[in-house]
Amino acid sequence: MNKGHTLTVFVVLFGIVLLFAGSACAAVDFPADEAGISAYVKAKDSISLNNVKPSLATIERETEDYIIGTVALSGYVETQYPHVYVSTDGWVVAYFPNDRPSSWLFPWYSYSGGAIATTTLADTVDTVVDQVGGSSNDLKYYNFKYPDATRMMLIIENEDSNVWTHFKVKIPETFTPYEVAWSFSCYHGSHCSFQLDGVSKGYGYGVFGLSSEFEKGVEHTLNVKYGRAGLVLLYDEPSS
Repeated sequence: MNKGHTLTVFVVLFGIVLLFAGSACAAVDFPADEAGISAYVKAKDSISLNNVKPSLATIERETEDYIIGTVALSGYVETQYPHVYVSTDGWVVAYFPNDRPSSWLFPWYSYSGGAIATTTLADTVDTVVDQVGGSSNDLKYYNFKYPDATRMMLIIENEDSNVWTHFKVKIPETFTPYEVAWSFSCYHGSHCSFQLDGVSKGYGYGVFGLSSEFEKGVEHTLNVKYGRAGLVLLYDEPSS
């Protein structure tokens, strides 16, 4: 078994780690009870909701102050599209419902190896911002399902041949994990495989049980063959 080229990304603001901090938006009526993993930005001082509509695949709710809809992504069916909230005071918030793992962030439709340049939610925000103008440079992430999580780590393993590669992950005993979500995308159908500690996990999206599958303080091995595997860890570190 070979050790592959594993890419670990602390979703960056300063090249180190992304801190989840504060509310995702200042505008009213954001559906925080429905949202899970989210990406948000204050794109500009004000947005005309009519200018948002051409970027939306569907419109779910519209008021004088905000609009909620979905944005089409390549390789996704309509029921899987990310949701987006746009307010007249300039906020753009892309999110997946809270019944989906945070691993829906991985943009397998555009990923072909190497560093991950974007996420599904970043692409969603960019689609709207490109339509209405403004900037998404100050994009931040937050998970409404786990408000106490302060940090997020993305790990990717890519193997496009019939060779097992692997990476190992150990969550320190002093950390508090909230979610360990996974995603696996196949290159060659039935020949692909993804395992946690020798147990096959199939493909698609899922969450590892924190007490039954991904206990902290234990080194776990993830094996990949003919596919792309992604892991998202949401956690909190002890204060120094």
